[in-house]
Amino acid sequence: MNSSLPYRHVTRIRSANSTKRHSSTASLSPEIFKNPQSAEQVLSFSATQLEAANKRPRGDVFPWLKGLPEVIVTGRANSGKSSLFNAVLGRKDLIKTSSKAGKTRRLDFFRVGAAPGKLILVDSPGYGDRGRPEWGQLFDSYVQNRKELRRVYITFNAKHPINDRDQQMLAHLTQTLFKTLSTEWASSLQSGNPRLPRITHIQPVITKADHLPSNPADARLIVDRFKREIQDAVKNSLADSDSGRIGVPSAQLAKLMCLSPLVTTLRLSPPFGIGDIRRNIVEACT
Repeated sequence: MNSSLPYRHVTRIRSANSTKRHSSTASLSPEIFKNPQSAEQVLSFSATQLEAANKRPRGDVFPWLKGLPEVIVTGRANSGKSSLFNAVLGRKDLIKTSSKAGKTRRLDFFRVGAAPGKLILVDSPGYGDRGRPEWGQLFDSYVQNRKELRRVYITFNAKHPINDRDQQMLAHLTQTLFKTLSTEWASSLQSGNPRLPRITHIQPVITKADHLPSNPADARLIVDRFKREIQDAVKNSLADSDSGRIGVPSAQLAKLMCLSPLVTTLRLSPPFGIGDIRRNIVEACT
């Protein structure tokens, strides 16, 4: 059997798949964020727990949370990810924050919506100079194995240009997601029913936009540079991959996998961009 499909067929399949909804989220809307007190931490999972789980017979590594759709948040240490997603949840201190890098050392799972909940937001350790290998392994295992994962949010501080660590993280994340995508594609070929699997998107978020120039045109130039450099990192990571075997050229697949950045700041009243992120999360989980 031919291992690839013409791209027009792939996009048609993808469009059809996108209409399918998780049974518990068919009525999801940003309204779920209107009751901040309904958000609650329901699980914390450490690298030590991952090591123990990997020694057990094969099965789900991470505990089952009623099959609710999940999104995960990462970012360079001190990029403001925890403060930002506290604001998204409507709380000030639900997700632990610190001026010191490395405060988050495990995966923390937060239910959104009154019990039994509508979706799960997962806060992960930041990457960078103070990151630890076991934290990276924990994040990788989750992204590779969690079937409920719908989208990966990665934060970038508007004050700091994309650096080598950011590019390495984007490339690594892209390759991790692509490996899962290509494995599922190969399985569909073997079944005799080739179909493009659901794509887990990368959603960049530019934080602390108050550091951008006050002139809108100058600010747009910086945001466009972020967008271009992020997309280039994803595209370059896929350039050496055999993306053609799933019927999508690498440049086009990069656009499908990585969405356009959202821009936020918490130093305005009300904070700017929070509504956009809430709508984006709902879109991912619907």
